[in-house]
This record gives sequence, C-alpha cells and structure tokens, in this order.
Amino acid sequence: MIGVIPGAISTDCDQALRNAISEIFPDSGTLLCLWHANKNVQQHCKAKFTSAEDYNDFFKAWLGIIQSPSVPEYHARLLQFETQYSETPEHLAYVEYIQDTWLKPGRAESPVQAWTNQYTHFSITVTSR
Repeated sequence: MIGVIPGAISTDCDQALRNAISEIFPDSGTLLCLWHANKNVQQHCKAKFTSAEDYNDFFKAWLGIIQSPSVPEYHARLLQFETQYSETPEHLAYVEYIQDTWLKPGRAESPVQAWTNQYTHFSITVTSR
C-alpha cells in the first residue's frame, strides 16, 4: 500500500497520534472516535444528573450537536444546547466541559458530521471496526 493516502483516519483524542497523522498524512482528515468521545462525556457528566431521563435528554442533545448535517445547523444546535443547559452551575459546567474538550476551535471539525462528512470514511466513526 505504498503511496496510498487514506481519505480519513479515526483516532481517540491522543494528541501525539493526531500530530503524527497530520505530519505523515497532511491531506487526510483526522476524525475523532465517537465511541471514545461518547464514553468520555458519559464518564464526566452522567453521575451528576439526578435522573436517568435528564441525563438521556442531555446526551441526546450532545448527539444532536455531533450529528449536525451542516455548519449553520451545528451552530444552531450548539446555541440551543448552551441555552438549555445554562440554568444551573452544574449544567453550565457540563456545557463548558463539552465546549472546552470536544468542540473547541480546531477540534470540533473532527467529531461533527458537518465537517467529517467532507471526507470519505464509509460511515466509520469509531476506532473499533
């Protein structure tokens, strides 16, 4: 496979690996593994919700952001998420965590479909396949 350049490469959030990929395959998209991202969001947020229903609504809102089909839709869903979860300090902390960890500038383009669908990845969005 010498000379074959992948259209996209899915990784966990390991920055050293992402740096190596951008150096070796600068024209390939670097996608974040949604399994890792979802597990990380669950680990940091689930225990702090008082009911499973509240957490499920939060997680659905997170998935809605990730599954945004366009950049304007991404911004609309993110704004709705920020508004909906800014009522309490705990909820605001979840929003800040998601923004600072997964949706910060330069990283949001790796898990959000509005950007990841620009690369040929055959719907592979996790590293376990």
